[in-house]
Amino acid sequence: MPPRAESLSSDFHLADVAPQLLALQRTLDWGGAARVCALSPEGLQESIARAEAEYGQKLVVWGDPFAGFTATGLQVLEWARSLTDSVEELKQVFAASRKRAALAALMGRRSISPKRLGEPGPSQEDMDLMIEAALCAPDHGSLHPWRVLTFEPDQRQALACLFMEEKLRRDPLASRADLDRAMEHATRSPVLLAFIVSLQERRNVPFREQWLAAGAAIGNFLNAAHQLGFGGILLSGDRCFDPTLKAALGVGPHEFLAGFISLGSIAAAPPARRKPQAQSMRSQWAPVFPGPSCASA
Repeated sequence: MPPRAESLSSDFHLADVAPQLLALQRTLDWGGAARVCALSPEGLQESIARAEAEYGQKLVVWGDPFAGFTATGLQVLEWARSLTDSVEELKQVFAASRKRAALAALMGRRSISPKRLGEPGPSQEDMDLMIEAALCAPDHGSLHPWRVLTFEPDQRQALACLFMEEKLRRDPLASRADLDRAMEHATRSPVLLAFIVSLQERRNVPFREQWLAAGAAIGNFLNAAHQLGFGGILLSGDRCFDPTLKAALGVGPHEFLAGFISLGSIAAAPPARRKPQAQSMRSQWAPVFPGPSCASA
């Protein structure tokens, strides 16, 4: 005989019993299905009895051991299986949506040309936060093989003159327009920084890994600027290799001028860009030569 179903609570729905019916179909045993559903056998039987009362139809052939499903129960099982599959699909969709939402700010980061940047630029406190974020980048040995050089507003014109002189050393026949453009690179954006890579002699941390750490720091720095609502870009070019300019900026013989970071508020949105599909950047390793088996190692 089926257990007596208690009066249905207002929050009980037939859909709640779908996982229990599916567990019962898999195990064909009250005890086994109850363990799958984290219920007692009596609790499982009562739940199914409540479902029968709500549905107005018998779903199982009552007996101990379990005696099977009624024809109506088999139909409900099909519905339960379809419902469960739909719920799992929705869970996957929602999970993917949550993941993408968590990365939305990062996905939206763009390098912003200095001509699209305007006031206000980041404050000193903002830039310190960006540097703090850069310090969280992967860094073998925690060497922090980089530093940031700032320029006060009243120093920007002097920097512009250094840029003009570097242009003339590289191209003595540069036109006035070319020289003006070179100078403008030092003054156009609200904030300009120099990013300097400072490699250190360490036996266990080769220079290539220090370069990777510096690159990761630049990425974190620019991502932090984006998160704070600013646009930014790192620009390098020939001037970064000029010994005279590097000396004027205090770049040591063991250091490299990686580039200049322009920062400011985004005054004009950049044009849309096309990105490759993520799958195109991923490949599956396939051994070229069959190696020895490790099964017996």
